[in-house]
Amino acid sequence: MNFQLMCKDVLVAGFSVNETTGRIVSDLHIDNREYLPLSVLYSDSQRLALQTWIDNRSVSANRKDVSLMLEAFQVETPSALSFKSLGLNLSDQYWFKPKGADFDWHDVNLFENAFTEQSFRSVAGGDGSSYTPDSSSNGDLPKFWKIEDGKRVLYKEGSAPYDQQPYNEVFASCLLELLDLPHVNYSLVQDKDEEKAYSVCETFVASDTEYVPALEILKVVPKLNHENSYQHFLRCVETLSIPVSRQELDDMLLFDYLINNADRHYGNFGFIRNVQTRKFLGMAPIFDNGNSLWYLQLNKRMKLKDQPAKPFRDTHTEQVKLLRESTIRWERLTETLLRQLVTDIYSRNDLFDTERMDNLVHNISVAVQRIMARRLV
Repeated sequence: MNFQLMCKDVLVAGFSVNETTGRIVSDLHIDNREYLPLSVLYSDSQRLALQTWIDNRSVSANRKDVSLMLEAFQVETPSALSFKSLGLNLSDQYWFKPKGADFDWHDVNLFENAFTEQSFRSVAGGDGSSYTPDSSSNGDLPKFWKIEDGKRVLYKEGSAPYDQQPYNEVFASCLLELLDLPHVNYSLVQDKDEEKAYSVCETFVASDTEYVPALEILKVVPKLNHENSYQHFLRCVETLSIPVSRQELDDMLLFDYLINNADRHYGNFGFIRNVQTRKFLGMAPIFDNGNSLWYLQLNKRMKLKDQPAKPFRDTHTEQVKLLRESTIRWERLTETLLRQLVTDIYSRNDLFDTERMDNLVHNISVAVQRIMARRLV
């Protein structure tokens, strides 16, 4: 089937897709190069780059119940599933328009129009025929979008063994607020009937902006032999004239050290850009902090040393060596305050015990002391 990659009502490129596999099966006909995703614009193989961009933008193959969605829509891949909802999401303004279709952006976009809520669950129940942002929301954890009081909000679950991620999101947003770091605010919703907890947040993208993941800018300039990955990334930022300081990036990575964030990959941070002007407005607020705070470790294994990190080094011990002095007021995070926050938030999790909460307070307190003394390793 023939599709057109659109950015709102701007025709970006045309191509053909196998509807079952979601694979591009034709050359690209590019109409407006400046509107191409950056990873496609700066690639030597734009067809392959567009396919990769589509795959990255689709629901994860590891997502719970994804097989039910694939079966319901009679497709083989998450990318093919995304085309069934025209690639519409709540992170950017791109979408896939069937060639010859008589509707436009105003008719279908999910910022203005209603959509199927909890689509993965409704399909399992035999329903689900409308557009949904869930098919183009990547990440492995179960999640779904809802409309509440006119706002688009994301519900995200946790995972075994402690169902900890929703609580981590709320705790991290409290810390970020205390440290005056721009961030997405999360709240906690507990569904007692299903015995599940969800972190809930609004989209940080509006109808005239888009989120550009850090992954998108990595090919703007080639990496030089003498550069480390962080230096190369900073040069990509500079080349695109993105109004982001090194201090802002350092602060985010230092916060990741504080909470032992294991999942700050290149899709979990990035930038905000104006859709019409194509100009970058700055760094996206810090978000997606759930896979942190020793969420997979048993109590006795909640150690500080050599913990895994992303994106510029494999461990936090090595990654913090890339950072400069911090101007954040870390002294605000007193042990008394940390204990109060940990108790208020994690005592609502039936899988947590006193030992686990004590370990969190201890580890974060030690991390604060090391940051303030610059003894980060």
